[in-house]
Amino acid sequence: MARTGTAALEWCANEVAHPSRDWYNWCLVFSRRAFGVAAKYPDATKAWQNTQFKKGTTSTPPEAVPVWWTGGSSNHGHVVVSAGNGYCYSTDILRHGKVDKVKISFITLHWGLNYRGWSEDINDVKVYTPSANVPAVDLSNVRDAIIRNYPLPKLAEQNQPDILRVEHALQAENLLDNTKPSEGFSGQVWRQAYAKWQRSTVPGPYDGIPGIRSLTLLGNKYGFRVVQ
Repeated sequence: MARTGTAALEWCANEVAHPSRDWYNWCLVFSRRAFGVAAKYPDATKAWQNTQFKKGTTSTPPEAVPVWWTGGSSNHGHVVVSAGNGYCYSTDILRHGKVDKVKISFITLHWGLNYRGWSEDINDVKVYTPSANVPAVDLSNVRDAIIRNYPLPKLAEQNQPDILRVEHALQAENLLDNTKPSEGFSGQVWRQAYAKWQRSTVPGPYDGIPGIRSLTLLGNKYGFRVVQ
């Protein structure tokens, strides 16, 4: 059984304080062992290419997931274990052959690798499942509110909680005016704001009507899961 969540992070933290071996050039071995996963791919680049549950670069990786880069002089890439809040456990980044906790962004800046984001799996084993406690947003409710263009909150009472969650996320992205109180209805300004989010995350269309991919990316970044 894979090691996940707090158990994986505790294993990583122990390797910082009490390393069990020299981890030089063994980022994939370190990361897969953090999750108790067997060997399969030769390097991080190949392992990233074979992940099935890629989450990309638009969201902050949650705790205890693999985080990936490609590139480097031999294109071996790099993989670490997310510690949450933009931090990770990485081999070799501060000390040769050792593990340290650093900002994810520091690795990209320090080594100049290509940041690819995070995944729910490593070496074909899923090590992360979104918590059922994460608030859910029903994609059909949001799409219905936009297509109907509800003019007032009282006309959108059934869908208002879902619209509010998306609205708060758009405000956090500075795509909607965050100096005004959230109202929980979707008008033309709301739809234009969502179209801007689509342009920054997905290949199209940019019609301001959420699809599963664009809304999932927004939810990953701002703490809600999408159901349909």
